[in-house]
Amino acid sequence: MDNAVLWLVDSQPLLRAGLRAQLDGRGFQVAFEATTIDEAAQLVSKGESAHLVVVEYGIGGNGVARLKSIMPKARVVVLSEAAELVYLSEMFGAGADGFMLKSISPLALVEALKLVMLGEKVFPSILTNFLGALQSQQAANPIDRVRVGDVALSQRELDIIRSLADGHTNKSIAKALSITEATVKVHIKTVLRKLGATNRTQVAIWAVQHGLNNSGGGLRNR
Repeated sequence: MDNAVLWLVDSQPLLRAGLRAQLDGRGFQVAFEATTIDEAAQLVSKGESAHLVVVEYGIGGNGVARLKSIMPKARVVVLSEAAELVYLSEMFGAGADGFMLKSISPLALVEALKLVMLGEKVFPSILTNFLGALQSQQAANPIDRVRVGDVALSQRELDIIRSLADGHTNKSIAKALSITEATVKVHIKTVLRKLGATNRTQVAIWAVQHGLNNSGGGLRNR
């Protein structure tokens, strides 16, 4: 589709600028940039719309679902720093049309977005082998959640919160949980958003207040 109207929603201006440089004029017209879903919603309220919205993983499944609700005809593609089945499950379960890694090459990104505009579901090839598991997981229970207070968390997010409360670095968390540091960073960003926190210290305080520090079951493998 030529000149599809595209919106970028990402908290990092530098990343948005990079995406604009790679996408604008290559089958897409980057018409709007925002840091939050609220900014995009304000534009929609004024009668504006887009064919495609590219967002960062940090907006969460709720953010994707909100976008699909206020812009039902728009395609939504999520960019993430890491690939895990739970991420794919959350985003596609919320209605995302594509899920791509930020490490994707510019040319591959352009072609992938064009496929999305043609109605294809696009996700990293590294997750292809997990597609069957994803479909079964979505049919039964998209994400196993644990509620702490009024916050719904995945088991991995609980592990991250407990380890932060215990003072672990990203490197030690990654080693203990057998995941990459990039994956840890994505989880921390999600945790910050869910708790309304701005830094690791606030997360640690919240964890202690809710009995999620080391004495309540922190990392065992150090």
